[in-house]
Formats: sequence, C-alpha cells, structure tokens
Amino acid sequence: MSSRTWPVRVWRDGDVLHVQRDGSDAVAWPLSEVSISPRLGRTPRMLRRAGYGQVECADSALLETWLPTQRESRVEAIADWLERRRTAIVGAAAVTVLMTVAFVKFGVPWIATRVAEHMPASVERHLTSQVVAMLEKVHFHPTAISTERQARLRARFADLVRGEPRADQMQVFFVASPSIGPNAFALPDGRIYITDQLVALADDDDELLSVLAHEAGHHVHRHGMRLAIESSSVLVATGLMFGDASGSSLAVAVPAALLNSGFSREHEREADAYAIGLLKRRGVSPAAFARMLRRLEQDQRNEPGGVVGYLSTHPPTPERIRAAEAAAAGH
Repeated sequence: MSSRTWPVRVWRDGDVLHVQRDGSDAVAWPLSEVSISPRLGRTPRMLRRAGYGQVECADSALLETWLPTQRESRVEAIADWLERRRTAIVGAAAVTVLMTVAFVKFGVPWIATRVAEHMPASVERHLTSQVVAMLEKVHFHPTAISTERQARLRARFADLVRGEPRADQMQVFFVASPSIGPNAFALPDGRIYITDQLVALADDDDELLSVLAHEAGHHVHRHGMRLAIESSSVLVATGLMFGDASGSSLAVAVPAALLNSGFSREHEREADAYAIGLLKRRGVSPAAFARMLRRLEQDQRNEPGGVVGYLSTHPPTPERIRAAEAAAAGH
C-alpha cells in the first residue's frame, strides 16, 4: 500500500477486475469485493477494494455493466440528475431560497407564538429583569411625576384592564428618560414603562390611557416574548419547544433583542386593534388615541432620534389615526 498515485489500466475478465500499473503485473480484484462510488454529475467514480486501495476513473456506462448489482439510492439518483441539468440546479436553488424565506416569514413567527404561549412566568420575569437592569444603568432616571398623578393613572389603568387576559401581571412604572424621549413599552412579564416625556406630551389622562391600552395589547398577545424568540436563533426557539423549558438559552439573546428591536408592524396593528376595542368597551373614546398619535408624530418630526422612537416600527401613523377616528365615530 502507498499514498502515491499511479496511472493504471483496468479491465474485467469474468468475475474479476484486473488492475495493472505500467511495468508491473496485473492485480486481480474479485468483483464481489469491489465497491463503486455513486454517480454525481461528471465527477470521477471511485472503485475501491478494502485493504487494497482505490482506482479513480471517469464515469462510463461500462462501469454499470461491470458492477450491475450496486444500485444507487433514490437520494443519490436525484443528486446525480440535478448535477447533470443546469436548469434543475437553478430551479432547486430558487426553491431553496423561497422555502427559506417562507420559513423565516411564517415558520419562525409560528414557532415563536407556540413557544411563547408555554413560557413559564418565572422565565418572563427573569428575562424582563435583565432588560430593566440594562435600561437602569443608562436610560432610566427617577420620575418627576407626582405620586398623586401616578396613583390616579395606575388606578384608571387597573379599571381599564380589569377582567382582561393576563391583567393580573400588568404593572405601570414611571421613569424619566431624556435619551429615550416620549415613549412607552411593555416587557414580557407585564411591566409597562411610560416616560415622563410622554406624560408631558399628553394633553389629558385619556391620551395616556390609550397608550397604556396599546401596551396592554402587546402583553395580552405576548408580543415581547415572541419578539425575543423571533430575534434569537431558530435553534433556540426549537430547543425551547422540545425540551429547554427553563429558557436558559435565551438568557443572553433576549435582552439585546428587546432593547434593539421594535415590534413588527403586524404586532403593532394587533395591539392597536386590542387598544381600540378595549377603550370602546370601557367608555373611553378612541379619539384620545388618535390625538396622542398626532402629537407623537409631530414631536418625532421636531426632534428625531432617541433610542427607540415610539413610532419607529409602527405602521404608518395616518393609517392608525384613521382607524382610531373611525372607531370613535362608531364605524
């Protein structure tokens, strides 16, 4: 045996293959001991005899007559067929791309929804605490809102969501944050943060209540956890689905996802629809939501920026205003 390569002649005589190197005697390989590599386009075939080496040769119909009992698998046959047809290769590549896009667009959100629905509350609290710890280091400052107004808004919000799904988990927190600006956001365990800057921008408590109703919609539909899972790897999501119930694999990925990503427009529309329906059921006009959206849009035009602009990932604001005003008018 040697690792060197040599040119050889190969021929068949009965049930034996003869392999001969120039200047040497032919070596007999019984056909029963010879294997052949599968066909794959125009790639060379390999004849192997265990313990004796291998012979590389161009593909030939003759090889199929020499070793007729060695049938390729269906997968190997399909691979060979594709390799020999450029159009098929292009088509297979296009199908692969389409399937990948479809999985990212539809499959990942579906997985995220299923996983989020079964996420233990302890995991939601742990992940939310990580996000809050990061925000407190840089962006959160003590609120200047009076304790009386905080209590009044919390009481009205509690009345608004009483009896709603997951209402017992919702808590409202007030923080000052010049870097974030006028903003409100819900985190996976039900904590809803509203900035002093947003409170100052509102004309009345109904406008603030409408924003809180929107954030309540995010929590009811588990958008925070769904966002975190979607923004993490698909492997993390499937790992959670099939065994990692503790959510430990999300511990690093989730805070960054929640801090740096906005909810999808589908999530925002869902939260808007929930807020408008909730306001109407509780006797608060959705017109308050339309007024708040106009004010936020104007503020964003005047002072663009901030860590996460409240309208940055939302559907077009005029569309949302029209929906809120139509609901207020009883349409």
